[in-house]
Amino acid sequence: MNALSEQAFWDFSCQLYQQGNAQSTLLMLQNDRQKNINLCLLLLYLEKLQLQISKADVMRLAQLSQQLDAQLLAPHRAVRSQLKLHYLKHPHYLQLREQLLRSELQLERLQQAELLTHTQQLTLKPLCPSYNLSLYLSEQDVVLLQQSLTVDK
Repeated sequence: MNALSEQAFWDFSCQLYQQGNAQSTLLMLQNDRQKNINLCLLLLYLEKLQLQISKADVMRLAQLSQQLDAQLLAPHRAVRSQLKLHYLKHPHYLQLREQLLRSELQLERLQQAELLTHTQQLTLKPLCPSYNLSLYLSEQDVVLLQQSLTVDK
């Protein structure tokens, strides 16, 4: 499946993340529902391409995203949180925070690349409309996310 492009997926994700209230909704799904933002974005990207993934493959990708979160992103976020809690008044706080945010963004991009690499090995079926997101999120959360994409900030 060579039609899936890492750069196109990243560009799609950055654009979608800024659309409507997507950022706050995706963060709520991450923090309150323990859902992976990059997996949500990948499923939306596949829907845009009218490609359908199986429920079993979504579950495997969810496991991969959980592993990457545990190994890379959660520890990094913990450092950033501790910095904010204990070193807010440090003279270099803003510089350190900015560096941590940039490195976290690169870790997010790495996670996306890993998810896409695994997706490229799957059998995806053309389907219009596709319904990938509903294989990962509850119906209520799918509606919430879709609505957030159309709401102005």
